[in-house]
Amino acid sequence: MASGITLSAGVRQNLLSLQNTADMMATTQNRLATGKKVNSALDNPSNFFTSQSLGDRAGDLNSLLDSIGQAVKTLDAANNGITSLTKLVQSAKSIAQQARSATAPAASYDALNVTGTMPSETIGSAIAGGANDLSAKAVNLSFTNQAESIGTHTGSADLSSGMGGAGNAGTIQIRVTASGVDKTFNVALDGTEADAAAVIAKANATTSGTPGDTLDNYVTLSETAGHNLKLDAASADVDFSISAAGSGSTAATLTGAGLTAGSYNSTSLLDRVVAGGGTAGSSSLVLSVTGQSDKTVTFGNSGGQVSTISELNSWINSNRGAATGSISGTTFSMSVGAGTGNALGFNASDVGVTKALGLDAAAANYNFGTGARGGMGSALSKSFNSDLTLGELDTSLASGSSIAITVDANDGNGPQTQTVGLSGTDNLSAVVNKLKANATLNANLDISNQAGKLKMVAKSADVDFSIAAGSATTALNMTAGSYNSTSLLDQVISGGGAEGDTMTVAANGGAAQTITFGKGSGQVSTIAEFTTALSNLSGVTTSVTGSAFQVGVASGSSQTTLTIGGSTNTLTALGTSAQTKTGTKHEGSPNSTRESLQKDFNDVLDQIDSLSKDASYNGINLLNGDDLKVAFNEKNTSSLTIKGVTYNASNLGLNKQNGTTFQDNTKIDATISAINDALTTLRTQASKFGSNLSTVQTRQDFTKSMVNTLQTGADNLVLADSNEEGANMLALQTRQQLSTTALSLANQANQAVLRLF
Repeated sequence: MASGITLSAGVRQNLLSLQNTADMMATTQNRLATGKKVNSALDNPSNFFTSQSLGDRAGDLNSLLDSIGQAVKTLDAANNGITSLTKLVQSAKSIAQQARSATAPAASYDALNVTGTMPSETIGSAIAGGANDLSAKAVNLSFTNQAESIGTHTGSADLSSGMGGAGNAGTIQIRVTASGVDKTFNVALDGTEADAAAVIAKANATTSGTPGDTLDNYVTLSETAGHNLKLDAASADVDFSISAAGSGSTAATLTGAGLTAGSYNSTSLLDRVVAGGGTAGSSSLVLSVTGQSDKTVTFGNSGGQVSTISELNSWINSNRGAATGSISGTTFSMSVGAGTGNALGFNASDVGVTKALGLDAAAANYNFGTGARGGMGSALSKSFNSDLTLGELDTSLASGSSIAITVDANDGNGPQTQTVGLSGTDNLSAVVNKLKANATLNANLDISNQAGKLKMVAKSADVDFSIAAGSATTALNMTAGSYNSTSLLDQVISGGGAEGDTMTVAANGGAAQTITFGKGSGQVSTIAEFTTALSNLSGVTTSVTGSAFQVGVASGSSQTTLTIGGSTNTLTALGTSAQTKTGTKHEGSPNSTRESLQKDFNDVLDQIDSLSKDASYNGINLLNGDDLKVAFNEKNTSSLTIKGVTYNASNLGLNKQNGTTFQDNTKIDATISAINDALTTLRTQASKFGSNLSTVQTRQDFTKSMVNTLQTGADNLVLADSNEEGANMLALQTRQQLSTTALSLANQANQAVLRLF
């Protein structure tokens, strides 16, 4: 409006109304022209931006629809691949079934063997002792006496430079008890002795007061490598002691010489006798040797008595007569030559003597030979001529005796004791005949005279026997005790088995045949019985060589089998185990039809491998190990990963057939079974892919609907209602006309004023 122009209030008001109407008409015309009621953020910021966001999301989802569509096609390609693979696998099955229907070549099956090693049996055996045949042999005695010891003392001072000076002067007193007599030797030293030799020289020259009775007769002094004094008793009969007693004696003298005061006693044979309970001067030993009167020696220190082993040895050598023997070290041995009547014996007066000499402390009289016989506490061998009778062997048997032998034949009857009476006039042959005359003994034992010795041996490993102690047993020098055999059954039981355990053998599908281990009728307890039981088995071949056995079946045209069963511990004791062996099949001449079909079968497997690689869409092959991920929203927070599979022939469990596989019905049957498994696998996977495809398609439809919803919502926020805007336009036009009319009326009022002029 131009400045300076004045309008009336009515005109001005009508003019303003007309302007507003024009603006509103312009807005309505714009809406009708664009079809939108919100064309920019200025129109309605909230609706504008909300609509834009919804539109953008709809655009993003619309883009995803292309990806989802490609996923559908990939699944469709995989499904087509599985369908084709299924047809190929069915074709392979048809080929295998044709091969199965063709005539199979004649086959053979290997022979089978099961081996074992039985534990060795032992046979109970008793025989007279090694020196106890009944022929005349030397009587030999030997025993070990208790060793003597020599009293000794070694000084501690190095006397290479002497005693150390006059300060060590004094007397060393050495008291000696020799053969029961006490003597005193006062060794005077001035402390200036140049070395150990000088000390020894003065000591050796010292007397007991009796001319010529010097210390060196009883004690031997010597110098060690370290220049120390060493004192040794001259014999086991000498004891000595060292002290600083007597006139002029001082402890310093002992110290200078390196000697220690004290007693240093020897242990002689006499000491052993007394320590064992004997008495010096009265304990004695009587030596009896065939061909001379008995000789007696007394243990003591008086004249003619003995106190040491060397003195006893000298006495033995002087009084042994026809016997030979001596004492060497600690071993006392004597013997008399062969011959009937030869005897050698000792008679000790008391236990002290027996202990000192190493004899049996429980016995004092030792006579050996044809008379009364005692025992010996150490090694002893004594022999008798086979012509000797029991009465000559032992006078206590002159009126006869008996020997008791118990036999257990493991026959279920238990141990049976047989007592056989013997006469004092029986020699070894008569003893053998009497023992064999006993039916039970003769049935179970081999009894013989073996080179002058009585021998008993069980006739089988099933027989145990024992010999009772008694005078006849002792005279025959048979060792009382048990002489058990070890049978196969014993070994089975010791290995953890038991009576009644079994071993079963079944051949070529036949019924199991049973071997029972035990003592009952028809049962097995020895290797011999086991061998018989094996030979009685039917349908198998058996052999036993030594402790080794074998069970086998021959080769044949039908499947060969060999089954060993039974008690585990028993089979282990037999060196075998529960097992089933199946013979290897060997095909005959190949059937050409089957060979051709085998090649066709392998060709189909090649096609399966090729097809599985070709089932690819857009670079993804779900049948060759690729995975497919399908995104369902614009943020990729909702997706589905479809795991791929590798469906070549090998992964389907189908392998190419090499060699003569299709010549064997069993192997074709296994192949057909594998094909059936492959078909099941394919059908299962097809179902999985179908389920995945349904899911993807459902999400595809959902996404389409979601895009439509978003777009509709966005449009609803900004699109104008044409009908409404048309009505508005008509109303505004009417308002404009009215405003124009009103403006005209207002102007006419002003014109009326002008008419006054």
